[in-house]
Amino acid sequence: MRSRTTKRPRNRELRRWSNPSTFLAGVALFIALGGSAVAANSLIHTGDIAPGAVTSTAIRNGGVRPEDLSTKTRALLQATEGGAGEKGDTGSTGAPGTNGANGPNGANGPNGANGPNGANGIDGIDGTDGIDGTNGTNGTDGIDGTIAPLSATAGLTALPTASPPTTVVALAVPAGNYVVLAKTQLSHTGAGDTVDCVLKAGATNIDRVSMKTLPALAAIPVSLQAVTVTTSPSQLSVECDVLTANGSADFSSLIAIPTG
Repeated sequence: MRSRTTKRPRNRELRRWSNPSTFLAGVALFIALGGSAVAANSLIHTGDIAPGAVTSTAIRNGGVRPEDLSTKTRALLQATEGGAGEKGDTGSTGAPGTNGANGPNGANGPNGANGPNGANGIDGIDGTDGIDGTNGTNGTDGIDGTIAPLSATAGLTALPTASPPTTVVALAVPAGNYVVLAKTQLSHTGAGDTVDCVLKAGATNIDRVSMKTLPALAAIPVSLQAVTVTTSPSQLSVECDVLTANGSADFSSLIAIPTG
């Protein structure tokens, strides 16, 4: 077993062996001593040479030429002695290359959502009136209508004494022009009494009859007539009243003849 003292010189020798000069000397000695013996039977190996056994002084100048060294060894020596060269100047910028071909069109994107409706605009100005159209042709005359009189009749109607006038007969007519004929037969229970009868169109009196000093229980005819114009549907009527004794009206009639 080797002591620690024997390893330290060997470590120092190894560090010295890593020096390029020492390494080169060792390589030269190996080549010089190897000769034909190494080629013949490989009796001497690199491990057979003790570190530090061959120094640069043991090799004459020019004894080892660069071509005697391996390519790897020459590269190592050049890197150790010469070092890296200075960085060269930046070369000029090359000419721009030609434009590449256009790529294909991308796919259409989806339609956007509809925007909100805008506010209503103000109303436009009214247009001018159009030209009046031509008058149409007159229609044919209609068939003349027939004139038919309107009439109404009534039977016995009591006439109480000192009461408002009593309607003894009435007839509703449309608007128009009329000749109106009316009659009734009056009687009363007292002597010398007075009886009044009025022909009316609506609320307007159009004829009137007054009789006085009648015989007791007498029955006398009364006639009324008038020409009138109604501007709207109206009622024609005969109204009578007795002043003193109770009376009555009978056989009353009312005729309205249209005049166009």
